[in-house]
Amino acid sequence: MSDSGAADAEDEAGEAAAAPPPFEPVRVVPTRPDGWPDWLGRRPISSVDRDRILKDLTADQEELDAVKRRDGLRLAPLFSSVTIEGFGGQGDPRKVARLRAAINAACRVAAGGRRTSYHATGERITIGIAGPDARERIAVLRRQLAKIGGSRGWTITEDLN
Repeated sequence: MSDSGAADAEDEAGEAAAAPPPFEPVRVVPTRPDGWPDWLGRRPISSVDRDRILKDLTADQEELDAVKRRDGLRLAPLFSSVTIEGFGGQGDPRKVARLRAAINAACRVAAGGRRTSYHATGERITIGIAGPDARERIAVLRRQLAKIGGSRGWTITEDLN
């Protein structure tokens, strides 16, 4: 090896030895008295404090429930329903499925985001709509069902509350 090659090799070895090691942070997590890590820097809650907080929360919740029940009874929405009977005579299950889908779509349109109930059997479908304008919405639904039902021989009854 030549003198210049030996000097280069020594320089590279010297630079490698002189470079500081990469920095690795030391993370010390404080521990709580019970031995678990204290990530948030808080003290553990005592059982007496926990019981007091839970008692206050349940009392507040009971008061809130009582107010909600009282207001709910005073502002109870009207609930009206319509029953469609006469699905048993259909022979083709695909046709029945399409009719039920059309009825469901008409119900969603008539309900307009109001709370609804739906109960279906092989012969009958009962659809209910809740709200202060439930009677008007049921009337709209009945008109739509009359268009869908046409000459199918359905019996459509309303229960207006």
